[in-house]
Amino acid sequence: MTPFNTLLEVVKHCDKFPYTIDPQSTEEQHHATPVYLGRHKIGNILPHVLPALTEYNNKTEPAPFVINKDSITFASWVTTAELRTTVMKQLMDTWRANKTFKVLAGWRNELYPVYGDSEQEGNIAFVMERAATPLFGISTFGVHINAFTRDENGHILMWVARRAKTKQTWPGLLDNCVAGGISYSYSVKDTMIKECDEEASIPAALASKAHSVDVISYYTYTDGGLQPETQYIYDLELPKDFTPTPCDGEVGCFYLWPLEKVKETILKNEWKPNCALVAINFMMRHSFITPDDEPDYIHISYRLHRRLEFPTVRKGHSS
Repeated sequence: MTPFNTLLEVVKHCDKFPYTIDPQSTEEQHHATPVYLGRHKIGNILPHVLPALTEYNNKTEPAPFVINKDSITFASWVTTAELRTTVMKQLMDTWRANKTFKVLAGWRNELYPVYGDSEQEGNIAFVMERAATPLFGISTFGVHINAFTRDENGHILMWVARRAKTKQTWPGLLDNCVAGGISYSYSVKDTMIKECDEEASIPAALASKAHSVDVISYYTYTDGGLQPETQYIYDLELPKDFTPTPCDGEVGCFYLWPLEKVKETILKNEWKPNCALVAINFMMRHSFITPDDEPDYIHISYRLHRRLEFPTVRKGHSS
């Protein structure tokens, strides 16, 4: 893992989808085809995904999509959230069965909501398998919890997770104490409490004391596809005598580190990229990183709060 020279480099390593599209670039991120639902852009499809979608669409009767040079939409007969959900399920089931894309090997049987239908409760346009969302560049949402305590001098010590080596994504890297995606029908707070229990054995009575403090957003990509993401951030000060304990096998172990160690390991590139951003945000909010000692302070803040162009939840993340 190549180390970073600055924290701004850390942020750019995650928030790396181009801000300005260059049609002359050879990188495929500059040549994504937008997916629309009515007037809303709900995703982007990279050039390497488009041939498989076109082939599927041509073989399916009636065709579920309208694929043009500059846009992709659902066909005119796909008029409801239920039909969109069915269309996406049939497509992804086919691709998974045919092993069309490696990212689908990480199938989770976990549904994520896709937003953009104001006629539906919560603005939900349809739901789809979590592992498949990068193939359509769907904007997803999650919750990250910074768990911490204080030493006898009042200095913050952060609980840091080491991802299990058996994890399908980013195995063995450092992570926030608790984090998880917001599945269909779960609220933000319900997700936070559920993940605290599942990943760190933090009981609901203690997890419910967490404070909602911020939201960060960024637009990244991996070999699996495009990932515009928004993370709700919570801070949870744990009692000094409480130790998080791995529960569901996703975490190998937990460390209790001073913020100096947290920053050091971030610059050494030992963290899952988006989780490093959550930790940087924590250190800024708790004045460990300040405008006077961090020359890129403003630019880091901008990049932690990227304005994404996709529809968002309305009236909560519930069905």
